[in-house]
Amino acid sequence: MTKFYQDVVTYLNRYGQLAVATIVRAEGSTPRTAGAKMLIFPDGTFQYTVGGGLFESIIIQDALGVMNTRETLLKKYSFNQEGKYAIGAVCGGTVEVMIEMITASPNLYIIGGGHVGQALARLASQLDFNITLIDDREDYARTLFSHERIRVIHTPPDYSAIPELTENSFICLVSKGYVSDEAALRQIIRKPVRYIGMIGSRKKIHTVYENMQKDGFETGLFEKIHAPIGLDIHSETPEEIAVSILAEIIKFKNE
Repeated sequence: MTKFYQDVVTYLNRYGQLAVATIVRAEGSTPRTAGAKMLIFPDGTFQYTVGGGLFESIIIQDALGVMNTRETLLKKYSFNQEGKYAIGAVCGGTVEVMIEMITASPNLYIIGGGHVGQALARLASQLDFNITLIDDREDYARTLFSHERIRVIHTPPDYSAIPELTENSFICLVSKGYVSDEAALRQIIRKPVRYIGMIGSRKKIHTVYENMQKDGFETGLFEKIHAPIGLDIHSETPEEIAVSILAEIIKFKNE
């Protein structure tokens, strides 16, 4: 069972959420006994098994429903052709399955350790985020924070030290200028992340896009970027900008 829980952690880091189906009671002839578990992912794929076949396909659909409603489900399934709880099988037994959703804390990557980046890290540390601050300037890539959830990384100017990103990653490009934001964007734009936001004027953003398109980055890639970053609340100070950015991320995350 240790391997099972290790896989839970691995897949949570990859998907950000998953469902666990557990047979809590089994009577009569059933494919698996009580205690059997199955992991179901948001894309409908899965790991481990509670029985296979038609039964398992029904479990997957029910699990996707649980991930949509976020409500734990306790349900009976009968391996019979007819009758209450019947699923169209012929084994003759009955199982009761609990399907619950598990979510991981989202990973927030702040590209830039200047005034906005620091304000954003401080504010995000009060929320449910795993925070990484990344800068190519050594003075800005020191451990600026005592908070245990804020990791600081010093990267080369091409931002190649950005860690492996997953579908549970939110990226904020708030570095010292368009050159470093562009360098970081080149590293992450094709990654399967949930959110990318970039600070700056529309002219700066257009310049970055134009430079990257000249180097072969497809126009469609830029459609997923939130730019200018943050909700429009007429923010001016670094702290106000941080509020607007986190408000947009939270809105996007919870939709």
